Amino acid sequence: MKFEVLDMSCGGCANAVTRAVNGIDPAAKLNIDVDAKLVTVDSTLVPDRVLAAIEAAGFHPTVKA
Repeated sequence: MKFEVLDMSCGGCANAVTRAVNGIDPAAKLNIDVDAKLVTVDSTLVPDRVLAAIEAAGFHPTVKA
């Protein structure tokens, strides 16, 4: 699943997103491209759960098709 996170602007942001997602699914694999503002998550969770975790970390993600 892919998410666009327009307010993610640095490595610290990427770390916060990683901690948030790994907090609900420690086995999740993330690929974060800060420059492109994209987060790709390989997880067994439904996208809404991952979206909520990223939002709880203070970001405003949208699902990317």
